[in-house]
Amino acid sequence: IYHTTTASTTLTMSWVNAYKERLRAAGAMDVVRPIKIKTQKLSSNEFHAVDTHDPYDAERFTLLTTKTVHFQRHGQGYHNLFANVTRELLGTEIDSDDTNPSQNPFVRPELQDSPLTGLGRSEALSLRAFINSHTAPQIVIVSPLHRAIQTALISFDRFHRSGVPFLAHEGCREQLGLFTCNKALPISQTKVDFPSIDFSLITHGEEDALWIPHAREEPLDESDRVYRFLTEFLMHRPEDEIAVVCHSAWLFSMCNTVMDCGGDESLESWFDTSELRSMKVSFYKESQHKL
Repeated sequence: IYHTTTASTTLTMSWVNAYKERLRAAGAMDVVRPIKIKTQKLSSNEFHAVDTHDPYDAERFTLLTTKTVHFQRHGQGYHNLFANVTRELLGTEIDSDDTNPSQNPFVRPELQDSPLTGLGRSEALSLRAFINSHTAPQIVIVSPLHRAIQTALISFDRFHRSGVPFLAHEGCREQLGLFTCNKALPISQTKVDFPSIDFSLITHGEEDALWIPHAREEPLDESDRVYRFLTEFLMHRPEDEIAVVCHSAWLFSMCNTVMDCGGDESLESWFDTSELRSMKVSFYKESQHKL
């Protein structure tokens, strides 16, 4: 597991705890699903040696598959920078549900699909040497939002240049709704900006039909979207080692409402900008009860 920490990404523990309580209050942390997902963090010398036959609970569950997955959050975007400045000016945390752009920079129209700042690019670049020497993804899955694509192209540059496919997927987009920074730009523009990315699975179109203008995506809806991405897409990929470059709220929901992280706080905590966490991800289904 490897990560970067910068002042630009610091969130108060009270804010993170409040966000976790929001998930709990919505029932997102108590959903029983047919496929169980168990994850463990990997050290750098374990990345390529995942034991695919390690049982979760052999009597109750059947192991379906195990993947090595490198999850990375994007580097600092302009919405993150504006949020830091707003916190400093207001002297308090931002109310994420506030629709006033002067109080909540995430809804500013100028920040639609916000790209990386210079610092964000540097953060992504700072991981390149580590990623080159410690990972070997056979495919890189990216959110179709620009900051995630930019981060992937910078951090995983060697793999991009060597022909490893880069595939965009709607399932790992950031929380849908209200925040303009999470509203995708027209897909025709994004294809021009990133011609080497495979956008064949992207469905949001020119006006981003998936984005909800007046409300944030509900925790249960986001959690279900994370679960579908993992069990209907990633689980069935033929590759054994995969990189996924996406977003903080999505990743927090994944580690706290969908995966069983075994209470490991280093996995359940909020991702810093550009942080990379490498995990052994195992998928199980409940075995048929024997009579």
